[in-house]
Formats: sequence, structure tokens, C-alpha cells
Amino acid sequence: MSENRRKTVAMGAAALMALSSLTAGAATASAQPTDTSKCETSQKVERSWGGSLGTKYYIEKEVVGDGTAAPGGEVTFRTTVSGAGALVREIVDYHPAGFELVRARESVWKVLGGQTWSNVTDDVRRNATNNSVTRASSGWTTAGGAYSTLETTYKVPNNVSPGDVLNTGAGTDIVLIDGGWTVNPINTCVTIREPNAVESVTGSLDGLGLGSVTSGSTAAGGISSDPASFSSEIINGIDIGQLIGLS
Repeated sequence: MSENRRKTVAMGAAALMALSSLTAGAATASAQPTDTSKCETSQKVERSWGGSLGTKYYIEKEVVGDGTAAPGGEVTFRTTVSGAGALVREIVDYHPAGFELVRARESVWKVLGGQTWSNVTDDVRRNATNNSVTRASSGWTTAGGAYSTLETTYKVPNNVSPGDVLNTGAGTDIVLIDGGWTVNPINTCVTIREPNAVESVTGSLDGLGLGSVTSGSTAAGGISSDPASFSSEIINGIDIGQLIGLS
């Protein structure tokens, strides 16, 4: 390599290093701490406004279970909208950054069947820009005690740390004047904990490239509902050839 060529490469490398340092410094400086002092595993927020003629509507957001999740595991949230009778046009779940939607379902009142659950994983809108999942409709009723719930299950990213407390948000659109309503954050939080024995084992299998056994690719996620079949279903979900290095 000629002397001029070496100088050009060196100057380019130095410029890239300087740019990288500036970018990292800017990102660190702009990060703001999150206030988790008001966090709970369930929050219910009330609203009445001119467009509702003083009647009340509610958004409730909860973490299903004990409010904890492990890195690489799953966590489920429920966002419920209820109120004085107007239709619900939209439910929005705001999740922590990096959470990946695994499945979604809704519970809404239907003329045939009443209040029922339906799988809507393929029908929600995902927005990575504001970390949201939205389920929209032509209108679900809140009359007579009916309510609309969006349940979302996410895979937790591996890079979160035990002890982290992660806030969430919620939103809705009521079919009334000025019925759009966002509460983000809502202070319904999930606390990251150490993986338990089963999660540690399944996490290790994920690391071997065998597929996630907690994200619905096998039945491992149903261990609590059917522990008798847990071992056989784990074995059926594993490529033994991969495990021993034959494929």
C-alpha cells in the first residue's frame, strides 16, 4: 500500500471513530430516566368531557399474572375500555420498546354470543415508531355493562435486566366528539426478574438455534395448564439432529 493510500485510510478511520463517539455521546445525553414511582400491575383511568355530555368512560390496563417477566420470556397485557354506552372504535396498547408481539385476542360484545373472546393476531396494526399495537373496528358497544378488551402477549427482549421496571400505556377512540384518548404512560408496569429453572433451560435451547419454546412454536408455553405433557412436547419440538451436531 502506498504512503498516500495509508494516510487516506487512516484519516477515514479516524473520522469514523470521531463520528461514532459523537453519536454515542448524543444518545447518552438525550436519554431520560423513567419515573416508575407510581407503577402498579393494574391501573384504571376515568374520563368525562364535553363530548360525552358528562358521562364517564374508563381505560383499564393490567399485567396478567404476577406482574413480572424474565428476559426472553413472555408477558401479557389486557387493555379494557368501558363506559356509559357509546361505541368503542379503537383500542391501543403501548408496550415497552423491543417487545415483540406473539399473539393478540379481543373480548367484545356481539349480538350472537354476547361477550366472547376471539383471536385477532392477524388483524391488529403494529407501529414500531411509537411501540403500539392497535385493534380497530366499526364500533363495539359499552351499553349495559359491555366492555371491549384487547389482550396482547409479547416476547420480552433478551437485553433487559432483572430489576428493570418497564412502563406501558393505553389509548382508545370513543365514537363521540373529541373521543380520542391516550394515556401514555398509564403506570401499569412489568418488573423484570431472573429466569426460573424452566425459562433458563428454554432460553438455552433458543441460544442453540432450536427455536423458541416459549413463544408458541411448541407447547412449552402451556406447562401450567398441562404439566403432564410438558416433557414429551418439548422433545417433539426439538430437532435432535441439531442438538447433537448432525444437521
